[in-house]
Amino acid sequence: MSESPEKLGEHLGGIQRILVIRPDRLGDVLLSTPVFEAIRHHYPKAYLSIFVRAEIAVLLKGSPRVDEVIVFDPNSRHKGLSGFFNLIRDFRSHRFDTAVVLQTTLTIAAAVFFARVPLRLGPLSKLHSYLFFNRGVRQRRSQVKMHESDYNLELLRGLGISAKPGQFKTSVTVSSEVVQRAKSWLQEQTGAQGAPAWIAVHPGMGGSALNWPESHYVELVRELACDPALRVLMTFGPAEDDLLRRYQQALVGVTGVVFYGGADSQGLDFLAGLLSAMKVVVAPSTGPLHLAVALGKFVVSFYPPIRVQSVKRWGPLAGVALSPQVDCGQELKCLGGACPHYPCMDLIKVQDVVKKVRDHL
Repeated sequence: MSESPEKLGEHLGGIQRILVIRPDRLGDVLLSTPVFEAIRHHYPKAYLSIFVRAEIAVLLKGSPRVDEVIVFDPNSRHKGLSGFFNLIRDFRSHRFDTAVVLQTTLTIAAAVFFARVPLRLGPLSKLHSYLFFNRGVRQRRSQVKMHESDYNLELLRGLGISAKPGQFKTSVTVSSEVVQRAKSWLQEQTGAQGAPAWIAVHPGMGGSALNWPESHYVELVRELACDPALRVLMTFGPAEDDLLRRYQQALVGVTGVVFYGGADSQGLDFLAGLLSAMKVVVAPSTGPLHLAVALGKFVVSFYPPIRVQSVKRWGPLAGVALSPQVDCGQELKCLGGACPHYPCMDLIKVQDVVKKVRDHL
């Protein structure tokens, strides 16, 4: 539903209260944080709110770029038909004049519309986006013409914002109290008094892309842990208990390795505190990788050659990203055994990763 250029011009001239909506996963939210900085840079006096899930909100509260974090609660307050009306009420009560919807669903797009937010930006893809956004942008992200963070920034053209690739970085906020608590936890696990350098290895991921083989992660950890000047922290997500146990069994008897996560996870802010103490973080294409980058850590990561899973679209904005050097040609998914290069992720050698880590150290 479009508006006249004159009406939209009035809105651009009177922007005061902006809502940025990103209700999905950690990595997606982190790659959206340059949007917050770009908005703050171009509209320094505007009140900026962001709408994210509770587990991610702890990384954004207190950010100098953001005035307010509103929690998306899809399992209770924002669930079902009553949740839809709660969304409308929540958006309307803040009197937003602008909504930037970075990841859209029918429910959220409709809620922004019925909350009577005058200026509504978002990606034009499904039918509802054409109905409910009046400053939408057609992007076709599956063509992978740019990085995910740049696709997010591109949506700001509707606010008169033009950002160059790499102009704005990802960012999070972690309190000094949490950082100190994480460092104390690390010290308790080993009794080490500062001298060893910590390397984090996060082998798990949600399955949205091909991963490095578990056997390679095990070999990497063994190689790093044999150096008395190093300690290895293996981290796992709250739902990765089984994966954690497999690595514990595979690394029985290997000293210098500490395991964190699974059912004993203490929240993303604590994970951020742990990663802040690392010299290097090794991880596949997953949220903790982008969290490490946002914390200013050097990272080594692994990406498949499939176009929509590739480094070009999802790679870390700093550090090293390794990908199999094969002529894949696939756009959406792996062919498995039908591909002559399968399993291509095995081609990323452990010694190449060890060298990247040691070169940085």
